[in-house]
Amino acid sequence: MAKKTEVVNEPQFLSLKDGAFQQAGAAHTLESFARFVLGKQSGFPKTIAPETRDELYDGYRMKFDSLRPAKMYAVVNDHIVLATEEHKAAKNIEKIEIGVAYAYSYSQQEFGKLANTRPALHAIVKPIREACNTYCSNRLGDLKRAATKILNEGKERQRTANKDFAEFIDSWMKETAPERLKSAKARSDATANQEKFEAARLAFLTKWTS
Repeated sequence: MAKKTEVVNEPQFLSLKDGAFQQAGAAHTLESFARFVLGKQSGFPKTIAPETRDELYDGYRMKFDSLRPAKMYAVVNDHIVLATEEHKAAKNIEKIEIGVAYAYSYSQQEFGKLANTRPALHAIVKPIREACNTYCSNRLGDLKRAATKILNEGKERQRTANKDFAEFIDSWMKETAPERLKSAKARSDATANQEKFEAARLAFLTKWTS
């Protein structure tokens, strides 16, 4: 049975101010990299060339590997266990360093076969691959959202600038305000009263359009 891998290299925060500084730096890095990718990959983020995705995933896996480094396992009586210092020193014991590099040394087809040929090894490698795949997918999602935000910046300003006041009111009352009310209710905001809002909106629009 594979043990849960502990996350290492966690960032250290000396204070809220220090943490905020690091958070702002991470946000800046994400935005800067999104701009870099937009310049490299035409059509991103709607379309991603296979070679672009592969290179991005290589980088994400490197980071995942630094967060969850490989561990040494020993094969003892057909059981795979975390290697002790004695296991590591013994020359007659098979040892396997299992981490991201090892997990992805198998092709998808080879990894599938491993479930039958070496189920104990498969049970250790599977959660590493799954966790890494999820991590990479999430980081790509972050990058796509950052790129989309960049692409929409000018468009959003242009749309807002082109609206007359009546259009702005109509959009705010029918779209923006209801969405914010929905979000506020989800946060259990006591001031987010649906009935009061609907009554106020109806009264306003009745007066506004009369």
